[in-house]
Amino acid sequence: MTDKVPEEVEKLWTELPKERAQLDAECTQEVVEQDVTWCQEVMSSVLDATAKKIRICPRSKRWWNADIKERSRTVLRERRRRLNSEEAARVKVEVRKLLWQSKSML
Repeated sequence: MTDKVPEEVEKLWTELPKERAQLDAECTQEVVEQDVTWCQEVMSSVLDATAKKIRICPRSKRWWNADIKERSRTVLRERRRRLNSEEAARVKVEVRKLLWQSKSML
């Protein structure tokens, strides 16, 4: 960021609220919703004015390397294993219940 950018942001930030009235206790839901919309628009305009413009290109995801890919696979494998073991435990409990019920009927 250059020295000029923070000054522009500060200028935008101080000028824009002067255009709006302050909320008080008698505000209706409609007024509050309008102010929320206005705040979102102002924040978007400030960010658009100051944020670095990005360009999507084939090399945009360089950070997704082989190490991260392998870790992702490991996490997914562990998640599947845990789900399978939970299912197996649930089935085991159901089988025990059925076995107990069948013994008690005899």
